[in-house]
Amino acid sequence: MSQPPASTFRLYGYPVAHSASPTLHSVIFAGLGQNKRYSLFSTSKVTQEMIDDLRSEECGGCAVTMPIKTAIIPYLDGLTPEASSTGAVNTIVKVPDHGEPSTYKLIGTNTDIFGVKNALLRALHSQHYSLSQSKIMSPQARYGKSARGAGVVIGGGATTRSAVHALWTMGLESLYLVNRDAGEVEAVRAALPHIANIIHLIHPDQVESLLVPTSPTDRTRPRILMIVGAIPSFAPITREERMVYTTVSSILTIPYDREETEVVDVVDGELPLPKKRLFLEMPYKPRITPMVQIATAHGWHPIIGIEAMIEQGLAQQRMWARGDASVEVGCDPSILGQLVEAGARDFVERMQE
Repeated sequence: MSQPPASTFRLYGYPVAHSASPTLHSVIFAGLGQNKRYSLFSTSKVTQEMIDDLRSEECGGCAVTMPIKTAIIPYLDGLTPEASSTGAVNTIVKVPDHGEPSTYKLIGTNTDIFGVKNALLRALHSQHYSLSQSKIMSPQARYGKSARGAGVVIGGGATTRSAVHALWTMGLESLYLVNRDAGEVEAVRAALPHIANIIHLIHPDQVESLLVPTSPTDRTRPRILMIVGAIPSFAPITREERMVYTTVSSILTIPYDREETEVVDVVDGELPLPKKRLFLEMPYKPRITPMVQIATAHGWHPIIGIEAMIEQGLAQQRMWARGDASVEVGCDPSILGQLVEAGARDFVERMQE
């Protein structure tokens, strides 16, 4: 038994009217030749009507957005490690209950992590096209100690937690958080106790003292390989907001101290160093945000947020199709098929903002 014989899938949350998710999921269902529909259920809190709808035979699974990503947790039958680690659920999978025939458990997971990670890995593979995509996209692939890999996340909310966890799973053990509010940073640390090294950056002087090599031969500093932006795309106004941009700009100008042999020679099971460092911007309205423009100007490889949205949606569809919320299923492109996934990516990428 896999997915329940249901025809309806939902997005719960508020506001949801302008979400691109219905388009993505409708294209996938059509590509699979399935008479299923994905609809919006606008609610700012968990209601009994919502729970009854979710547990009905007609509902095959759902997505959850703000402000109920945490509030939904007590109503579920279980959580994946990804949801437990971040304290947030954005996807509910109906998993067969093998102890009770024809019944299902509601398992919450967090595919925002898959969105961040897989968008970054797809971009990395585009720089190393001669390498096997299956190896780069493998859930087990990580950076080794010799890479001195580090990552940066800009923000402090639920998306930030997902991004930090995603970078940690890639072996980027030194993680830096650019945020104007120390309290938000502490909240991220408290939510991710399994990650020991989350360092708050609030000023360019810290970038200079912690991350910039002291000489061309200095190999003691962590090496920033990837940045994820997770703040709204509004232009900065206050001094604190402008300081975030100033601090990020300092990071973007750090010299990339890598040898060509480090990029080419890849140890089996380890991720390759990027030829151009990766900058993923999670907001995608507008698609080209000020942060993306700044990163591109400094020679980074830009990844727009719609790519992460697509990747987390594909993970949702794979899990719903199999009735399985595991990492292995969420990252397995064979479940939906190459043609369906490529068609969905192409359609959504070409949508107007």
